[in-house]
Amino acid sequence: MTTSAAKQRFLADTDNIQHDDTLLVPFWNPYRPAAIKKRYAQRQILSIFDVIPFKYPNKFPIGFKGKLALIENLNALHHFDEFITISEASKKDIVQHLNIEPERIHVVYPTTSKVFFGNKQAQKTKKQPQLDIPHLPFCVYVGDINWNKNIVNIARALQIAQIKGVFIGRAFCDQHTDLEHPEHEEFKNFLQATAGSSDQFIFPGYVQDEDLLQYYQKAVCNILVSRDEGFGLSYLEASSQKCPSVLSDIPVFNEIADNAAMFAQPEDAQSIAEKLVRLRDNNDVHKELSSKALARSKMFAPEKFASRLHKVLGVA
Repeated sequence: MTTSAAKQRFLADTDNIQHDDTLLVPFWNPYRPAAIKKRYAQRQILSIFDVIPFKYPNKFPIGFKGKLALIENLNALHHFDEFITISEASKKDIVQHLNIEPERIHVVYPTTSKVFFGNKQAQKTKKQPQLDIPHLPFCVYVGDINWNKNIVNIARALQIAQIKGVFIGRAFCDQHTDLEHPEHEEFKNFLQATAGSSDQFIFPGYVQDEDLLQYYQKAVCNILVSRDEGFGLSYLEASSQKCPSVLSDIPVFNEIADNAAMFAQPEDAQSIAEKLVRLRDNNDVHKELSSKALARSKMFAPEKFASRLHKVLGVA
């Protein structure tokens, strides 16, 4: 995206960038060919969500092509004047692992699809599709299967608590042919942990945002006990639907959720299970945390995200 005194423009390539533009590159994948390799505009800004693979290289191995792309992307950082990231915790990691001066990094908290912040009454009156949502108490996990997501301990906690788990995400239903690859170790262990428990673990696959609302609205809680995150989008999605969350007690979630969540030690399945049971069995606790989560979600509404981003870009 580029901005100028006249307007904002979304570009598919670099051909139409003008020198007096502000150029915003909204993503950074260090293991793919660099999007920008030189100076195009007088001001260039790069968005970096997190640097988790840098922090845990043994858990995110890369091949030869990935190493070449990494060198290219690290060199390309010199062509950017400023950077945007999604939390103070992520900013701290970028400073440490990419050696970028903190004053050049802006924190712009992300938001969700406007569906999650839509008219609640309209959502209730709109005819809802019939989804395979459990009638018994269940918890929901929405996300990927990477090591940092900690899905094995989620499965163990649900087994200890004897609560159904709905795992939403395309990765749970994709065919993973190379489970021996180091990057798939967490998912391999997850499959082993959940084997023979088909009644307890449910995998809807990819779910559109309009349908995802129903899972959050009916779940005991959202579970996001990641070992590390840049932000944690499912916390925001769930909170907007008055669905409380059990989060790992790590800096980024303390920053994002403050006191509007229940925290557990990510490597302690028993600790996670105790929080799940408390939310299931104590209606007062559930109600109080639901209200806190809803209030907290308003800090990350789409209009607030737009305001923060426009301030960084200098757009009125």
